Amino acid sequence: MTTKEEINEKVQKMVIKDADFSDRLEDTIKPWLKAYLQEEYITGFDGTRLHVHYAIHPREKAAVVMSHGFCEFAGKFHEVMYYLYEMGYSVFFIEHRGHGFSDRAACIHELDRVYVKDYDEYVQDMKCFVDQIVVPKSLSHTYYLYAHSMGGAIGVLFMEAYPDFFAKAVLSCPMLQVDFGKAADWQAKMLMAVGRMLHWDCKYVPGKHGFDHVYAYETSCSGSEPRYAYIFQQREEIPEYSSYGATYAWTDASIRATEQIRSDVAKIQLPVLLCQAGRDTMVKPEGQEYFAAHSGNTRLVRFPDAKHELYTAQDEVMLPYYQEIFDFYGCE
Repeated sequence: MTTKEEINEKVQKMVIKDADFSDRLEDTIKPWLKAYLQEEYITGFDGTRLHVHYAIHPREKAAVVMSHGFCEFAGKFHEVMYYLYEMGYSVFFIEHRGHGFSDRAACIHELDRVYVKDYDEYVQDMKCFVDQIVVPKSLSHTYYLYAHSMGGAIGVLFMEAYPDFFAKAVLSCPMLQVDFGKAADWQAKMLMAVGRMLHWDCKYVPGKHGFDHVYAYETSCSGSEPRYAYIFQQREEIPEYSSYGATYAWTDASIRATEQIRSDVAKIQLPVLLCQAGRDTMVKPEGQEYFAAHSGNTRLVRFPDAKHELYTAQDEVMLPYYQEIFDFYGCE
């Protein structure tokens, strides 16, 4: 059996320091991606074409299903995928509808406008992914979840709908209560009601827009500039990675999704590690704290000096973050 101390030591040797990231990206992560990460398309529950990735570890401890956040894509998680594989896990990644190389809705004509009518669409897509790819290809048939932000909301809804599938779940800054900035929740809900009446589903909500090609590390959700630069470069070079602005439909669906999570939180009884960022400006901590208090087996770990993207944080956050994750996922 691998002890906690042994896991922590291995993680300490594995996690790339900020100053070394650019070099290790070229000599380690990119060669790993080319050698091991496969991709293909599957069909979602309603015929939507979904882009998926996977890397099967020959001595798989468990299969980790990854669920990304709002406006994210597979390329943002290359480093996370590499770490999971190095620690003995197979990796399964779905680009949610409206993101990456997955199809957009018929009413959406720009790659950067994010739309969904209801989060059940995301959940049923994930069920298709699990049924078509994850279960047939997994060697261990033990399934863990790694979910970030919006992907955390999708993951929780999936666990509420299919409570027996995942054995463990990591929720990284999950979107369990939307942060509307200066607007109060009641104001946002009133605006969504107006949007429904006026059929503004596909319009951007106020303050949101398409990808503007502005390099803005200082105001980003990342604590590591080399990682931010790698992600920004992908956005610049790959049009399908330009998802950027929320529509009325997506925002309305997100509000309803977090309300459903709150009402059904007692259904979540499996072990959950919930990682919270102290400097998060994208989601509110109250929803995470409510979930931790009212679900059956959740441990909340706070990273006070971290921004929203814990997986692109500064050195002093990255190491304990991954040590928490791999200790939680368990020993050999």
